[in-house]
Amino acid sequence: MENSSNDAKQKFSARYKEINIEDNQWPSSEDKLSRQKEIENLTPLLINAQAPLVICLDAPWGAGKTTFVKLWSHYLRSLEIKSLYLNAWENDFADDPLLPLISTFDKWIAAEDEDSTARAAWKKAKKFVPGILKSSAVAAAKAASFGILDIDKELEKLAGDVVGGAVGDIVDSFNVKQKSLEQFKSQLSVALEALPDDQNNLVIFIDELDRCRPTYAIEMLERVKHLFDLDQIIFILAMNRDQLGKSIQGVYGASFNGAQYLKRFIDIDYQLRTPSIKEYISARLDEPEISGYFKARKEGRYDLEHIIELMAYLALRFEYTPRDINQLIGRLKLIFRSIPHNHYLDESIIVPLLVLRQENPQLYTKYSKDALCANNVIEFLSGKKIGEGALEHRIAVMFGYLIAAAKDPYSNQSMEEVLAPWIKWSKTLTEIADASQVQSELQRAVNMVIELANGDREFRMRRGLNELAFKRIELAGEINFS
Repeated sequence: MENSSNDAKQKFSARYKEINIEDNQWPSSEDKLSRQKEIENLTPLLINAQAPLVICLDAPWGAGKTTFVKLWSHYLRSLEIKSLYLNAWENDFADDPLLPLISTFDKWIAAEDEDSTARAAWKKAKKFVPGILKSSAVAAAKAASFGILDIDKELEKLAGDVVGGAVGDIVDSFNVKQKSLEQFKSQLSVALEALPDDQNNLVIFIDELDRCRPTYAIEMLERVKHLFDLDQIIFILAMNRDQLGKSIQGVYGASFNGAQYLKRFIDIDYQLRTPSIKEYISARLDEPEISGYFKARKEGRYDLEHIIELMAYLALRFEYTPRDINQLIGRLKLIFRSIPHNHYLDESIIVPLLVLRQENPQLYTKYSKDALCANNVIEFLSGKKIGEGALEHRIAVMFGYLIAAAKDPYSNQSMEEVLAPWIKWSKTLTEIADASQVQSELQRAVNMVIELANGDREFRMRRGLNELAFKRIELAGEINFS
C-alpha cells in the first residue's frame, strides 16, 4: 500500500516534546491533565513557608512531573514570583553538580545592575567555588570557566594546592574547604537581595533527579543540603522517590536503606496526583503530529475518540503504567504513519492486537493463523467469559471486528460456533427485556457484536483485513520506546 504525497510528508517523532510556555496566560492551554487547582493549592505553601525547605514532588515515571513543574513555574511567573529551573539529568555529565547549580544562579543574577549589592556579593561568592568543587571539577573550571567562574588567582592556586596534594596536612585541606563553604554561603545570602521586595523565598525546581547517575543524584542532594541550606531558599525536587531510593541502595549495597537516606535531605513529601488512565491517554494523543493526522481523516474525530476508549479499557485491564501506555502509543504512531488519510484505519483490530501481542504472544500467534479463536482473544482481553459483566458500545465494536475479521466474505464459512455464546447471551437479555419492556444498553451492545460479526456488507471490500493488520503490527511491535 503506497502512501500519498501528503502522507509521505507526515513527520514521526519518537520522543514526546517538552512543553514550551511563552505567554503569561493562566490557566495555560498546555495543562492537558487538569493540574490547575493542584498548582494553585500548593503555591501558598511556597509563598508562606519558612525557608530553608526542601520539598519532594513524588510521582512515578511518566506521570507528568516535568510538565507539572513547568506549569508551576509558569504560574509563579504569572504572579511575578521568581523561580529557577534546573534539569539535573541534562547536566549529569558534570563532574560536580555544584557547577550547574552555580550556572543556574548566575543566569539569574546576571540580569541585575552591574553596581547592585546582589551582583557584587554573587561575584565574591563565585570566587570561593574552586575551594568547594571536586578536584576534577576544579581542573575543568581552570580549562574552561563556562562563563560562570570569576576565579581569584590566590584562591585558584589554593584550590589547586588542595587537590594536588601540596597542602601537607589533611586538616589544612579541610579548613580550606570549610572556610570556602562559609564564605560562599555568606555571600550567597547577600546575593538573595536580588529577590523582589514582596517575595520572601527563591524557589528552585530541580527536575529528573531520579534519571541521573545514582552517584550524581547523591552528590546533588548533598550539595543542596550543605551549600544551599539558607534562609529564603526553597528547593522542589521532582523525582520518583521509590526508584531513586533503590538506585541509592544499589550504590551502597542491598542492606542499605535508600528510602531512609533520602529523609535526611527532604523536609516535605508531596505525592503528585496520578491522572486517570483515560485522561493520560487523551493528553498523550493530543500531540500535533497525531491530532493533525486525525484532522485530515474524514472520520478522524470518531476514530480518535474510539482509540482513546479502546486504549483506556485495555490499559485498565492490564494495569498499564504510563511507561506501558507510552510504548503502545509509540507503536501506534508508527502504524498511523503507514496508513494514508483516505484508507481504513481499522483501530478496532489494530489496538487490541497490539496489546494482545504484548500480553499473550502465543494467543496472538494462534489468532494470526486462525481467527476463529476470536472468542478466546475476547475473553483474554476482557478478563471475563462471554455472557458475564457489562459491555460498552465502543468495546462491543472492537469485539465485533475481532470476530468479523475471522470470516472470509467471499466464502460460505460458518460462524455459528463463534457466535453461539453471543446469541445465547442475547436471548437471555431479550427475555429480561421482554419482562421489563426496556431494552438495556447491554443488550444493544451484545447485538452490536453479532451484527458486526455478520456484517458482510461492512467487510466485503476489506478482504485480508487481519493479514494487513498483522503486517503493520509486526513492524511496530519490534520497536520499543523508552
